[in-house]
Amino acid sequence: MRQTITKNDKSLKILNLLIVNGFYSGFVESEKFELYQNHFPNNQRIIGILNENGKYEVKSDLKFPTNIAAKALLIFGILTSIILLIKGNLLIPVVFVIGAIIFTLVIKFNSQKEIDLFTNKFLEFDKMEYK
Repeated sequence: MRQTITKNDKSLKILNLLIVNGFYSGFVESEKFELYQNHFPNNQRIIGILNENGKYEVKSDLKFPTNIAAKALLIFGILTSIILLIKGNLLIPVVFVIGAIIFTLVIKFNSQKEIDLFTNKFLEFDKMEYK
């Protein structure tokens, strides 16, 4: 299930408070927002894109230089595996496939962890609004 945030003045205010208080950096617009957690190292970003129901769909992926490097490395691994399979070498392509699976699982786990951290911080600020 995808995380969603209803677009209203309160949620936009909370998103801006997350940036102002130094927990995240990034931008908030009416159609989308993009936030980066302020700690080192952090290669994840939180993206919210407005859907047709008036809610932001929240997802996480890798930041700019890391996402290009990951895709390039994946393409290189696939091409190398194909060439080595044609030449009859099976060991290195198996290692590349296992490495790619582990890398993908780590990225998925970190993305979900980043969304959970963002959701917890968002709800914390939401509760402070009621006090």
